[in-house]
Amino acid sequence: MFHPTFRQLKYLVSISKNLHFGKAAKECFVSQSTLSSGIQELERLLNVKLLERTKRTVFLTPLGKEISKKAESINIEMNDVLDLVKSAQEKMFGETRLGVIPTIAPYLLPKLMPKIRKHYPGLNLKLVEDQTANILSMLYSGSLDLILIAKPYKTENLNVELIKKDFFHVALPFNSSLSKIKKKSLNNSDISQTNMLLLDEGHCLRDHALQACSKETKQKIDAFKATSLLTLVQMVANNTGITLLPDLVINSELLKNSKIKILDYENNKNFREIALCWRLSSPRNNDFSNFASFLRKSI
Repeated sequence: MFHPTFRQLKYLVSISKNLHFGKAAKECFVSQSTLSSGIQELERLLNVKLLERTKRTVFLTPLGKEISKKAESINIEMNDVLDLVKSAQEKMFGETRLGVIPTIAPYLLPKLMPKIRKHYPGLNLKLVEDQTANILSMLYSGSLDLILIAKPYKTENLNVELIKKDFFHVALPFNSSLSKIKKKSLNNSDISQTNMLLLDEGHCLRDHALQACSKETKQKIDAFKATSLLTLVQMVANNTGITLLPDLVINSELLKNSKIKILDYENNKNFREIALCWRLSSPRNNDFSNFASFLRKSI
């Protein structure tokens, strides 16, 4: 019997976690057809059925689940071997997989990527954008090398380097009565009687904004839940309510030409922390620590 390849086992692990060919293909940075062919070749090689497919779902057979668990351990060990080689270089180089959450990626990466390319010419940075829980899971399983997230959030058994404090501000329509208040910074009492718009559940920015709000403000949160920050900004511009936005978003292209006024909030007492995280077991600790320092200077 021929041995499975590392790539085939990687595909199986990703399918096991996602139970979705499209999501697994994205995680592995390949097309869906390439991933599907790799799984089929693995099944032929082992002469067993690893997956059961229907038109709408995919799930692992009992044997497929057992093999996937073994494959995940192999995946992590093989990544560590590759990381040892990369850590021997003077600067970060080769393929490095970075996960970034949606409330950071489009507002930070366009400005940051040119600086990374210039400083790390040998680095092939593969990017995955997904919600915090998903990229954390991918980091723990070895599918990602680094993640850029917003804290507070549970990050057990990880190296965590603070990159930036991202302060919250109040975003409101130009014709809002709050814009007439002659104060440099609005407080919870000022905004407690307004409609507060937030992102939908699953976005950590929603949780961070809720933590910043007083009990009275939370009671006035609108039932509408935006699926993206773009939708949230459009709703505020259309005088539906107000929201809290962090520095990264305010200083991005998103608010250009929008009919929104930005005011300070609670004298900059509330913020989220942008942090770079990686596994404690990673052989590239020095590389990633230096990368975190570079990010701090570049943002």
